[in-house]
Amino acid sequence: MKNVIHSIDNQACPKCNATLGPVETTPIGRQIQRCSNGSWDRTTRQVNGCTYARWSYPQPEKLDEECPKCGEPLVLVSTRKGSKLKRCSTAGWDRATKTVTGCDYVEWVK
Repeated sequence: MKNVIHSIDNQACPKCNATLGPVETTPIGRQIQRCSNGSWDRTTRQVNGCTYARWSYPQPEKLDEECPKCGEPLVLVSTRKGSKLKRCSTAGWDRATKTVTGCDYVEWVK
């Protein structure tokens, strides 16, 4: 079941120039905004009409805990698949070298 969060007015689809529909939350917590000319058909598992969709991901939630490695605050992050993890707020990722920047502390939450 999807929950409609809010509607963003005055935004046009970059593919067909129609208005964008409301932002919806999927069952695992991801948020999607589709073109109003397109719809998802569950039986065929395909989009009917315009295929534009914009996924948005929640911002990390700051926690009142400190990192055991460096003492900086921890943040709660949700992955694309819906898993949650605590990580240090100084952590980052360098795409060029494919290495972790900052503190590398991670704790998966069940």
